[in-house]
Amino acid sequence: MKSVEFMQLITAIHELDHHQRKLLSATLNELSDETKVLELIEACFDARSACPHCASVELYRHGLVSGLQRYYCKSCHKTFNALTGTPLARLRKKPKWLNYLAAMAQSLTVRQSASDSGVHRNTGFRWRHRFLSWITRDRPLYFSRYYRSR
Repeated sequence: MKSVEFMQLITAIHELDHHQRKLLSATLNELSDETKVLELIEACFDARSACPHCASVELYRHGLVSGLQRYYCKSCHKTFNALTGTPLARLRKKPKWLNYLAAMAQSLTVRQSASDSGVHRNTGFRWRHRFLSWITRDRPLYFSRYYRSR
């Protein structure tokens, strides 16, 4: 956006009524939530950064899709992103994930969690199972070895 257009936008904000400002604020908060979610996803992938198909570490960046970095594996010639092969792959509405997880952490029901996050209860039900399966996969290696040896 050009600086002249941006300044016109800023002056137009002063002309908005209460409801329009509230909607604008909610939209901007949702954008910041999406940024947080994408940063968390990318940080988790950077820690392990290997191909989910063949476990090769010979990768290169291959564009952006839905805000996530896409990668190309030099070994198996497949493309993927940080969520490929995880329970969170292909889930939509990423900006609402953090709100839903916060509601889950408070032990709210599926309907209450979905309502607080602004998603349908069926979506909330599916998300809950996906998030819980993600948590069960994210166990420390030390405890896994300890319990296997017993």
